[in-house]
Amino acid sequence: MMRFLIFCILLKAITAVNAQPYHVPEEIRTRYYYQPGDSVIISEKPNSALIKILKGWKYLSPDSTWVEPTEGYDTILALYHYDFKARHGGFFFHTEEVNNAAYRKFVQSVQNPAFTPDTGCWLGPKQYSEPFSRYYYQHPAYNNYPVCGVSYHQAKAYCQWLQDSLNLVLKSKNIPQRIEVDLPSSDEWIHIYYYATSQYAKKNKRSLNTPTYLQFAYPGSQNSVISGPWYSARLALIKTFPVDYFVYTAETHGVMPIGGVYHIMGNVAEWTRSAAQKHLFNEKEHIYTVTGRLAPNVYETHSQSTLDKYVRGEKLNDLRVIKGGSWMDDPYYLQPGALFFQDKNKGQANIGFRPIIRVVKP
Repeated sequence: MMRFLIFCILLKAITAVNAQPYHVPEEIRTRYYYQPGDSVIISEKPNSALIKILKGWKYLSPDSTWVEPTEGYDTILALYHYDFKARHGGFFFHTEEVNNAAYRKFVQSVQNPAFTPDTGCWLGPKQYSEPFSRYYYQHPAYNNYPVCGVSYHQAKAYCQWLQDSLNLVLKSKNIPQRIEVDLPSSDEWIHIYYYATSQYAKKNKRSLNTPTYLQFAYPGSQNSVISGPWYSARLALIKTFPVDYFVYTAETHGVMPIGGVYHIMGNVAEWTRSAAQKHLFNEKEHIYTVTGRLAPNVYETHSQSTLDKYVRGEKLNDLRVIKGGSWMDDPYYLQPGALFFQDKNKGQANIGFRPIIRVVKP
């Protein structure tokens, strides 16, 4: 009996040690720098007539803020980021992600099949699979669900179409301002996040908690899923319903907004216009994590034992920063400073977009 008790104690101790985060040595960590911000684009101050036209959009005045450090796991891969300052020059943002109905209107208007989403993005081991490839984008039942399978170029084309459409409206109403519609930079997206969470804190007189890791695997679990809450502690939607046994998106306004902003965390991750920059990476540049995300490599450059388990990424010129986490991602990516990268030429079932508007001189 005594031997059995000793064995149990030792087993528990070993398990506890294995579950501890892997800490990169400080001399290695200090060599790692966060993805640099894009150049700040200054926006003109909008007049009251323009603000009235842009219903459903919120305006953020030029600002800068320190971004909280990001630390945690992509399932079993430890990732680290450090605090940095995000800046922006003022912009409007939409409170919801672009949905299927809005994107279909764009495709029908331009009559260019090249802008049709890749519905094959739903065919894969992590996706709901074949039925969604036929119904998700096309069927009216999913009108208000975020458009998926859209590449960076297709998202930019939508922004250009919306820009032209809105400027025609402004001209017809003799509003002496013009706008540019764009994807947010990584820094601008971060400011949308902080606006939402600060508004939440003011209304509820408390801050949101840090993300929970209970929905997914933990270190040493061989990727087995832990039963846990279906929503993260930061209210990001991870699964639509806990009883349907499927994993997919929710309606763009289907979950309680955070500070008036829907799905700034979770649902679908979101394209930004920020490109991956060369000096972000150390010698091994970037790696695919165990959940299939292309992430910065923060491990020691001299140790190959861990790095050799992962695949090297594509060329930097083809990568854009993705923010916000999704139904397919570990809650690590719900943090404002976290990011991963996606080939700009490919759409995914877990990536959508949320445009911004800048005011420019006519």
